[in-house]
Amino acid sequence: MKHLKFIKRIKSNVRDYREELGLTQQQLADKVGVSRQTIYYLEKGDYNPSLTLSFKLTEIFEKPLEKIFYQEPVIEDLLGGKTLDEIEKISVKTGINTKRIIKLKNLDEEELLEIFNEKELYNISEALGVEIEDLFEKEVEN
Repeated sequence: MKHLKFIKRIKSNVRDYREELGLTQQQLADKVGVSRQTIYYLEKGDYNPSLTLSFKLTEIFEKPLEKIFYQEPVIEDLLGGKTLDEIEKISVKTGINTKRIIKLKNLDEEELLEIFNEKELYNISEALGVEIEDLFEKEVEN
């Protein structure tokens, strides 16, 4: 039986920890041996760091790796940035209750297909203007 699994993005708390230390992007970049642009893209979520860079950051911030970097489903970014008005429009377009759509960003994979069927998820992705393959990967259970 097939089931869907969220595609996840690596997110970071680099900006928060850098600011806690009172460092500029350039100062942090100098400490870890990368360009300021690398720090900018890392903070923005558009760059996945090497292990070497990751471990240098753990030393500077004195935080464990999992506090600096974490995974978040792409759907959280897409829905989290929407206003209630925009989510209500998605609800109307898909015919799915607004509360159910809001709940989607907080579900884990086990709850996902208990609450939504694939057709509903396809309709939500279409209403968000993305391909379903950009939100969920199909996996086959053994």
